[in-house]
Amino acid sequence: MAMKKYRLYIDESGSHEYATSDSIKKRYLGLVGVIVDSEEYENKIQPRIIELKKIFSSDPDNLVVLHRDEIVNKQGPFTILEDKEINEKFNEKLLSLFQETSFVLCGVVLDKKSHLEKYKTSALHPYHYCLNVILERYVFYLGEVDGIGDVMSEARGKNEDRALKNAYNSFYHNGTWYCDSNCVQRRLTSNDIKLRDKKNTTEGLELADLLVLAIKFFILQEFGKLPTLSDNFTKIIIENIKSKFRKNPSSQRIKGFGIKLIA
Repeated sequence: MAMKKYRLYIDESGSHEYATSDSIKKRYLGLVGVIVDSEEYENKIQPRIIELKKIFSSDPDNLVVLHRDEIVNKQGPFTILEDKEINEKFNEKLLSLFQETSFVLCGVVLDKKSHLEKYKTSALHPYHYCLNVILERYVFYLGEVDGIGDVMSEARGKNEDRALKNAYNSFYHNGTWYCDSNCVQRRLTSNDIKLRDKKNTTEGLELADLLVLAIKFFILQEFGKLPTLSDNFTKIIIENIKSKFRKNPSSQRIKGFGIKLIA
């Protein structure tokens, strides 16, 4: 029987530079990985996200690209969310997407202030460090389900993309302390990460974009860096996705397996 194929979609929340600020936005970099079975993606997730987009456009050849910041701030094509009825319809469809489709989540947050104070000039590149943590968990998950897969992330600029490709290539060929290269190459189907421009429609990356901030807050809350969130839509999203994090197959623990905080 052929191995099941998966794809990991990656998005981030926060800046890639080290900072000494205490603000959540500047201090913490969060990366999320959304692991999707290719059949589930084509048959369920992609069509459901396209249905979400149709709320904002009647032209199937000119659908919006979903970006959380623009949605929350009701900017551009998302100004129609000022209409309470449309906003409620969108929220309902979004939550049903999370509830009724199957995907696995991995998230990591780096406390850049604490990490820089501890390691100073030997501190690793924030994004690439978090990337390795997500990739390790993806490879481990593929081993648990006996699957194979590749990785897709958002393009961020010529220099950043080159550095990202090099970081991914290094992971593929060298592995890490916890995940050796044989294990990596047995599960990943390519030594190259796929990059897509933010302006282009890629539903898996849009799903990651819609989730990344909520997951960042959830991780900070779980590790005691944030108080319990107030009742808002982000908290509702968290409640609807908590069961989707990768777990220890035996204990069902998610800390260290589906979520990680690096200080």
